[in-house]
Order: sequence, then structure tokens, then C-alpha cells
Amino acid sequence: MQLTESAQGVARGPFARLLEWYCALARRERIACLLVALVALGGRAAMLPHWHVPMAGVHDEFSYLLAGDTYASGRLTNPPHPMWEHFETFHVLQQPTYMSKYPPLQGLVLAFGQRVFGEPWIGVWLSVGLMCAAICWMLQGWIAPPWALLGGLMVAVRIGLVTYWMNSYWGGAIAALGGALVLGAAPRIARSRRVQDAIVFAVGLAILMNSRPFEGVVLTALATVALCFWLPLRVLVRLLVPAGAVLLVTVLLMGYYNKRVTGDALLFPYVAHDRQYAAESLFLWNTEHVTHEYRHAVLREYWAEWQPQMMREVRKNLPSEFFTRLGTLYGFYFELWPVLAVVLIWPFRLANREERWTALILVLFLGLTVAPVGGILPHYSAPIAALLYLRLLQALSRLPSLRIAGKPIGAIVLAGLLTAWMVKSGTLLMQPEQEPKVGWERAGVVQQLERTPGNHLVIVHYGPKHSVHDEWVYNRADIDASRIVWAREMGKEADAKLVQYFNGRQVWTLDADEVKLSALSNQPSAPNAER
Repeated sequence: MQLTESAQGVARGPFARLLEWYCALARRERIACLLVALVALGGRAAMLPHWHVPMAGVHDEFSYLLAGDTYASGRLTNPPHPMWEHFETFHVLQQPTYMSKYPPLQGLVLAFGQRVFGEPWIGVWLSVGLMCAAICWMLQGWIAPPWALLGGLMVAVRIGLVTYWMNSYWGGAIAALGGALVLGAAPRIARSRRVQDAIVFAVGLAILMNSRPFEGVVLTALATVALCFWLPLRVLVRLLVPAGAVLLVTVLLMGYYNKRVTGDALLFPYVAHDRQYAAESLFLWNTEHVTHEYRHAVLREYWAEWQPQMMREVRKNLPSEFFTRLGTLYGFYFELWPVLAVVLIWPFRLANREERWTALILVLFLGLTVAPVGGILPHYSAPIAALLYLRLLQALSRLPSLRIAGKPIGAIVLAGLLTAWMVKSGTLLMQPEQEPKVGWERAGVVQQLERTPGNHLVIVHYGPKHSVHDEWVYNRADIDASRIVWAREMGKEADAKLVQYFNGRQVWTLDADEVKLSALSNQPSAPNAER
């Protein structure tokens, strides 16, 4: 159903010409995708005086920034530091190399922003614009152009402006981009059977393998099953050759990257990291508890106490936990609770193949990726961001046929829903900027040290009640060349060796709980240590 047909009841008088112009614009599909990207990019740029360039405050963000700094320096990884025990921190490998544990694509995005524009967040900003355009393109493959443009604009305003996918370094947009390419290529392959669409499908999978590998493989497997139902075997075999070539190159590059970071082409960095630190797997079916020797209390509390406790709480009541997670995802993607939720689950009959496969893939994906893991955040489900909006739009497109007591009120309900959603989105844009507490506290100390001449070594002390989620010890890729080096307190003897290694720097101690910075007295006056 075209949007012009759906809105006939509200498109009288001055609205008719505007609606005709909108539909004509939507049918120019490339222009529509560009418009969606510009709404996200231009809207967030216009908000900079109100919402500034974000500062990192979460464990994962600092790990991604390390990856970005490493790639921007022209390296795939960094050699382990001689004093690496002082620099151990969350989600970062120290051995056999010094590098983020995460897949490389988010780091490459940050590296692009850092290298080209001098600001890692510019890479995030651009990636969100690409994501919005890709989701609009994906929707154009499934539904009529006016609905696809509406969905793209909803994504740009809701996700592209106010969520942490844009306003942090945590990621989400790259995996959503990969998912949109896979899901957008699938119906085009089914209709046109073109090689270029198969290549786009493979590129989307390559992106997912290097951003959200578990969720990405699940989604791609489900999309591939759909293609097996839609296409004869001979066509699938013909398209497999170009797609397989893309994936072969991807796998070889991933193996080379693993070899450089972990020393083993088949050992992924996040697996190597978990073998060194994680006491339990994040998959609920694996209840094995592994004992590690931790050099720092805060790492032991996080990996051996906090995370296993979280897993135990999840296992206590799996059904309620699953539906709570679904509610969290709904709130992130759509916000207008419970109005849009009613539309999303409205018992409309699934009238065609596209609607049936959309619902089936969604249900299977959520069951396979949300239910079996210990924790869930919206960017974990990023590969199906486009599919979630597709299902909402399919439901919205059925509203105009709604009749109550024989009266055709569907178009009015649709207009009311969209108006309410726009008002709600406007209130979100007006909210004050949310900055992580530890982020601005750390930034304040950095500013103080940058105003002080010379290079600095900050030895961080945590009290017994320190929160494991407030971390201060993160460093750049080249630690020795950094103006400010952050290190963990490890006792007088070990700290003295650290100070000796960094002889010539101003040494400070930081009480992280009180945010109190003090110059260290009685520094050893040893000669420069060999490096």
C-alpha cells in the first residue's frame, strides 16, 4: 500500500501537495538515502553547542579508543610494555601484545576520525550517517518507497541523534550497517538474482564478522535460509562464487589480524582475553567456573565476583529476564511506550511472504541471541536494527485499513501516532547532555596535568569500596611516548621500580575515590632505566 493511499483521510487541502512532494522524493531512492544520512549528520552537528563531543567513561569505550589510536599510528597491535602489570585494565590484552580485545571495525572507525580529522568521534558521527542511509536502502528492498523513507527518518532522529550509538565510542552503528546490507541484499537477490547484490550480502556479513560476530553469524544464517527457500539451487550456486570470494578474503585478513595480536591465526583477541581474565562464560549454558590469579583487586572483583553474580541472578528467572530484555530493546529503538508497542504486536494477519519472513527472522534471532547470554545491551542487537523498523513499518502500513464500529479511522490513528512520536522525539532532543561521572572527573584531572609543564606519571589508588565500573587506568597505544601515563598502585617496591622506569617524569598519586591528585615526594633519583 502506498503512503498516498494510506493517508487519504488526512491529506485534504494544503496537505495533499506536501504529501505528493514527499512521495515523489521517496521514489528517488538514492536521494532519499542521502537525505536520511544528512538528517542524522546535520542534526547532530547542529546540536554540538548543546551536546558536545562525547567523552569516554565506560570500560569498553577506552578499549575501543586504544584500538583506534593503534590503527591511527599505523600498527595492528602494540608490543607488551615492560611494566605491563601496572597497566592491566578492562577489556585490554597486555600479553602477548598490548591491544583491545574487541573486533577491529569500531576501532578502525575511530582511527579514521583521529587520523583524518584529529578527533576519533568524527568517525562515529560518519558511521551513524552511513548506518541511517543503509537502513533506508534496506527498507526500500522490502516495502514501498514512502514507507522506507519514513523509516529512515525515524532511525535518523531516534538513533542517529540521541542514543549512545552516536554519543559515545561504544559502537552499534557499524553492526547495524552490516545487518542492513545483509537484509537489504536478500530480497534484491531473490528478485533480480544479480551478482552485485550477492557481493553486497557478503560485504555485510564481513562487516558483522568484524563488529558483532556471534549475532552477525546468526542473522546471516537466517537470511541465507530464507534465500534457500526463495531461489533454486543453481542460482544459489552461481551467486555463491562472488560472495565466497569476498568472504575468503575476509577470513584470511581476520586470520592475519589474529596472528599479529594473539600469535595464533585461529585465536580471536576476545577469546584470548577471556582465557586470561573471565571466570565464567557469558553464555548461560556454560556454567564452568575458572580460577585465575589476578594481580589487582578491582579486576578480581569484576571478573571473579561481579560477573558470576550477574550470571547467577539471570539464571534464577530466565523467562522474566528475557521479556525484560525485550522491553529494554523496544525502549531503545522506539521509545514511545506503550503506544507503538501496541502497533508492533497488533495481531494483523501476516499477509505476504515479506511479512512472514520478517516476523520469523525476528523471533528466531531474538530467541537465539538474547535469551542465551548473561547480559544484553542495545548494540548487541544492532544487526537487526533495520529489521525491527521494517516490522514496525509493516504494522503501521496496515493501520489505514483499521475500522472500529464500521468507521474508517485508521488514517487518523496513523497521523496521531506519528505526531505523538515526533513530539516525544523533540522532548528527547531538548534534554541536557548526559556525561559519565568518571569521564568528566578523569577529564578534569587530564586538563590539570596538561596545564602543568612536562610529562607525568599518575599512580592510581582505589579504596576498598571503589566501584569496579569506574575505571581510571587507560593509556594510549604508545605508553612511553604519552605525556600522561596512568598506572595502578602495586606496593612500595613495585611502584618504586615503575617510577625508576619513568625517571624524569613528574610523579603523582591519585585517590580515585576522592578524586585527589597529589605530587609524590621522595622520588627515587636513579638514572634512566633501559627501555
